[in-house]
Amino acid sequence: MARTQEFDTAKALCDARAVFWDKGFESTTISDLEVATGLGRSSIYHGFESKRGLFDAVINDYMDTVLRPRLELLTHQEALGGGIDGYLASLAESLKDAAETAGGRGCLLLNTAAGIAGTDATLQLLISGYQLELRHCVGLALKTTDPGQTDSRVAARSRIVAGLIMSALLLARINLEEAVATLGAARAQVRDWDGSIQPQRAKRPL
Repeated sequence: MARTQEFDTAKALCDARAVFWDKGFESTTISDLEVATGLGRSSIYHGFESKRGLFDAVINDYMDTVLRPRLELLTHQEALGGGIDGYLASLAESLKDAAETAGGRGCLLLNTAAGIAGTDATLQLLISGYQLELRHCVGLALKTTDPGQTDSRVAARSRIVAGLIMSALLLARINLEEAVATLGAARAQVRDWDGSIQPQRAKRPL
């Protein structure tokens, strides 16, 4: 008879996320995860098969609950009231808030990119996929700002802005000031492309 799962998966993923975020995958032990989640080793293995299985579940949950909702805010600009400029401003504010409340952990996905993803094909594909999603959403926002842009120009500009966003998210863990400055540079670049854009007051997406 199959064993019945007796724990809250969403809570377990959230608790495990904090450990992986603070210590990284390689430095996190099963004992660390037992303490953080309140689950026994057997429950962790039953629910996720391995430490790596739990980590993969955490990363996918982070994508679904943190990163993709942020991308939806980028494409649903009425939620921000400031288009891509407002989005960049709000992202900078959310990084500042995270630094105050969580010690400046940065982006879990991109922290992973700087660690085990360097030699892990599965994670490389996941991170590359997110980069493409981000670039696509930035392109939609840029196109809305100036519908007359050619597709090739939108593609080039979205690559620049998405690259600056990715850089800021990676920098946030080690240098918040530089991360915020990088987002400021992205905002300045967007405003240079369209002189009609006025700087927006930040609204916090997360």
